[in-house]
Amino acid sequence: MAEHFPFDQSPLNEEEADLIEKMDQLFQSIENQATDYSFEAQEVLARFIRCYANLVPLIRRELLWFIGGECLHFLGDEELSFYQTLEENIYQLEHQGINVDINEQIKALRQEIDKNKQNTTH
Repeated sequence: MAEHFPFDQSPLNEEEADLIEKMDQLFQSIENQATDYSFEAQEVLARFIRCYANLVPLIRRELLWFIGGECLHFLGDEELSFYQTLEENIYQLEHQGINVDINEQIKALRQEIDKNKQNTTH
Protein backbone atom coordinates (compact mmCIF):
# COMPACT_ATOMS: atom_id res chain seq x y z
CA MET A 1 0.00 0.00 0.00
CA ALA A 2 2.84 2.37 0.86
CA GLU A 3 4.11 2.02 -2.72
CA HIS A 4 0.90 3.41 -4.23
CA PHE A 5 -0.56 6.89 -4.49
CA PRO A 6 -1.59 8.62 -2.24
CA PHE A 7 0.21 6.59 0.43
CA ASP A 8 3.58 7.08 -1.28
CA GLN A 9 3.47 10.85 -0.70
CA SER A 10 5.49 12.62 1.95
CA PRO A 11 4.10 14.02 4.10
CA LEU A 12 0.82 12.09 4.01
CA ASN A 13 -2.44 13.97 3.87
CA GLU A 14 -4.52 13.87 7.05
CA GLU A 15 -6.96 11.28 5.62
CA GLU A 16 -4.21 8.84 4.66
CA ALA A 17 -2.28 9.37 7.89
CA ASP A 18 -5.45 8.69 9.88
CA LEU A 19 -6.13 5.48 7.96
CA ILE A 20 -2.55 4.28 8.53
CA GLU A 21 -2.96 5.03 12.24
CA LYS A 22 -6.25 3.07 12.33
CA MET A 23 -4.55 0.13 10.58
CA ASP A 24 -1.69 0.19 13.07
CA GLN A 25 -4.23 0.17 15.93
CA LEU A 26 -6.02 -2.74 14.26
CA PHE A 27 -2.80 -4.75 13.93
CA GLN A 28 -2.06 -4.03 17.59
CA SER A 29 -5.55 -5.25 18.55
CA ILE A 30 -4.99 -8.46 16.59
CA GLU A 31 -1.59 -9.02 18.21
CA ASN A 32 -3.15 -8.44 21.64
CA GLN A 33 -5.94 -10.89 20.72
CA ALA A 34 -8.64 -8.28 21.35
CA THR A 35 -12.06 -9.87 21.04
CA ASP A 36 -13.56 -6.99 19.04
CA TYR A 37 -10.87 -6.68 16.38
CA SER A 38 -13.29 -7.84 13.65
CA PHE A 39 -15.42 -4.73 14.12
CA GLU A 40 -12.33 -2.54 13.81
CA ALA A 41 -11.26 -4.52 10.74
CA GLN A 42 -14.67 -4.11 9.09
CA GLU A 43 -14.49 -0.36 9.64
CA VAL A 44 -10.93 -0.02 8.34
CA LEU A 45 -11.46 -2.24 5.28
CA ALA A 46 -14.77 -0.62 4.35
CA ARG A 47 -13.21 2.82 4.64
CA PHE A 48 -10.24 1.73 2.53
CA ILE A 49 -12.51 0.33 -0.18
CA ARG A 50 -14.78 3.39 -0.25
CA CYS A 51 -11.94 5.90 -0.29
CA TYR A 52 -9.34 4.09 -2.40
CA ALA A 53 -11.26 1.99 -4.91
CA ASN A 54 -8.26 1.97 -7.25
CA LEU A 55 -6.24 0.11 -4.57
CA VAL A 56 -8.86 -2.58 -3.84
CA PRO A 57 -6.95 -5.17 -5.93
CA LEU A 58 -4.28 -5.05 -3.19
CA ILE A 59 -6.75 -6.70 -0.80
CA ARG A 60 -7.06 -10.47 -0.85
CA ARG A 61 -10.70 -11.40 -1.28
CA GLU A 62 -10.31 -14.00 1.48
CA LEU A 63 -9.74 -11.17 3.93
CA LEU A 64 -13.17 -9.69 3.15
CA TRP A 65 -14.76 -13.10 3.68
CA PHE A 66 -12.84 -13.76 6.89
CA ILE A 67 -13.67 -10.38 8.42
CA GLY A 68 -17.30 -10.68 7.32
CA GLY A 69 -19.97 -8.22 8.35
CA GLU A 70 -20.05 -5.13 6.14
CA CYS A 71 -17.09 -6.48 4.15
CA LEU A 72 -19.28 -9.21 2.66
CA HIS A 73 -21.12 -6.50 0.71
CA PHE A 74 -17.96 -6.00 -1.35
CA LEU A 75 -17.99 -9.61 -2.58
CA GLY A 76 -19.97 -10.74 -5.61
CA ASP A 77 -22.55 -13.52 -5.55
CA GLU A 78 -20.13 -15.99 -7.14
CA GLU A 79 -17.48 -15.18 -4.55
CA LEU A 80 -19.98 -15.54 -1.70
CA SER A 81 -21.00 -18.93 -3.06
CA PHE A 82 -17.33 -19.95 -3.29
CA TYR A 83 -16.62 -18.98 0.31
CA GLN A 84 -19.80 -20.64 1.57
CA THR A 85 -18.68 -23.88 -0.08
CA LEU A 86 -15.19 -23.39 1.36
CA GLU A 87 -16.62 -22.87 4.82
CA GLU A 88 -18.71 -26.05 4.52
CA ASN A 89 -15.69 -28.06 3.34
CA ILE A 90 -13.55 -26.77 6.21
CA TYR A 91 -16.27 -27.55 8.73
CA GLN A 92 -16.60 -31.13 7.43
CA LEU A 93 -12.85 -31.71 7.55
CA GLU A 94 -12.50 -30.27 11.04
CA HIS A 95 -15.50 -32.31 12.19
CA GLN A 96 -13.60 -35.41 11.00
CA GLY A 97 -10.62 -34.33 13.09
CA ILE A 98 -8.52 -33.35 10.08
CA ASN A 99 -6.18 -30.37 10.43
CA VAL A 100 -7.04 -27.81 7.78
CA ASP A 101 -4.72 -25.54 5.82
CA ILE A 102 -7.11 -22.87 4.56
CA ASN A 103 -4.80 -21.82 1.71
CA GLU A 104 -4.66 -25.42 0.48
CA GLN A 105 -8.44 -25.71 0.71
CA ILE A 106 -8.89 -22.49 -1.28
CA LYS A 107 -6.48 -23.73 -3.94
CA ALA A 108 -8.18 -27.14 -4.14
CA LEU A 109 -11.66 -25.64 -4.39
CA ARG A 110 -10.57 -23.23 -7.13
CA GLN A 111 -9.03 -26.11 -9.08
CA GLU A 112 -12.22 -28.13 -8.67
CA ILE A 113 -14.35 -25.22 -9.91
CA ASP A 114 -12.03 -24.61 -12.87
CA LYS A 115 -12.14 -28.31 -13.75
CA ASN A 116 -15.96 -28.33 -13.57
CA LYS A 117 -16.13 -25.25 -15.79
CA GLN A 118 -13.88 -26.91 -18.37
CA ASN A 119 -15.99 -30.06 -18.31
CA THR A 120 -19.22 -28.13 -18.87
CA THR A 121 -17.79 -26.14 -21.82
CA HIS A 122 -16.61 -29.25 -23.68
